[in-house]
Amino acid sequence: MENIDIFILTSIVATLFAVFIIAIWRELNAISKRPPDYSVESGPRADMIKFVGSIFDDKGTPKREKKLIVKAMNRTISDMESDGIYFPAEVKDELERQRDELNCKYSGLPSVKSYDISLSSTNKTLITK
Repeated sequence: MENIDIFILTSIVATLFAVFIIAIWRELNAISKRPPDYSVESGPRADMIKFVGSIFDDKGTPKREKKLIVKAMNRTISDMESDGIYFPAEVKDELERQRDELNCKYSGLPSVKSYDISLSSTNKTLITK
């Protein structure tokens, strides 16, 4: 009778485990009965990828134009400045600050702030300056 608390805890955990297994079984059966949803991705990023893909799928586009498009997509600020396009110092400082905020300083992976939607509004104001 001294281990009654262990028996009660074990019976509760076993019951919850059985409920979990039953719920998983029901959900898997429900998923197998309905057809999968293959919806088309949408949004600016997906549209850009589709556009670039359509350019490279087109056989009529010359290789020179394809190389020019790839070069334009991979340009950095230093590349633009070497071509004569200069940015104000406050824009560079803001980009540097955002880059530091969006990456973890220890691992270099995206930080929690990179998933914050409010940062997109600062990017819009930065672009319009």
